[in-house]
Amino acid sequence: MIGDKIAYHAAYKPVTDFVINKLIDKLNKRQRICISVGGESGCGKTSLTYALLKDIEATTNLRGFIFHADDYYVLPPRDTHNLRIEDFSRVGTNEVKLNLLEANINEFKNGNTDILKPLIVYDENVILEERINSMDFDFCLVEGTYAMLLENSDYKVFMDITYEDTRPVRIQRARDIIGGIAEKVLEIEHEIVKTHKVLADIVIDKNIKIIN
Repeated sequence: MIGDKIAYHAAYKPVTDFVINKLIDKLNKRQRICISVGGESGCGKTSLTYALLKDIEATTNLRGFIFHADDYYVLPPRDTHNLRIEDFSRVGTNEVKLNLLEANINEFKNGNTDILKPLIVYDENVILEERINSMDFDFCLVEGTYAMLLENSDYKVFMDITYEDTRPVRIQRARDIIGGIAEKVLEIEHEIVKTHKVLADIVIDKNIKIIN
């Protein structure tokens, strides 16, 4: 995913410490595990995933790789947006190549040295390809709206933060259009994603607290 800058947020440290404690035995045994982070658009999935990456690396001296589910959209972002305008029923899991993402995660866990995966370049509205050697890494993470549906994930973190919860932040940063098409998409995604919470190993609330 090219065109997105990610910063480390210390507020996620209690969550990353909890996850590391749960998985430390597998990590110490150098098992090639996958951790998935799911939830609604704008809930902080990418930031939490990056915090998990950095904290696991710092704790174990292992190296991790992040799969971004946004790279696996069938169409580039502007094309996806335009089709949604024509027909809101397009919004959902059918927009994402979850089977390919699942296959790439499986290849990673099996130590494949030549994994071919999609790579979205936002500014250019194109989908390229990149190759990774999974043996350059020890574990992987995947973040995405529908990440709880991935069967090859070994540990699942669900962020129970809705588009309504994030509305004040979205208004403040003035980056996203509030209302209209964007809000309709978020509403549809909310109805889909809220059913995924039961698939998680842990759930994080809007105050970044672990609630189960």
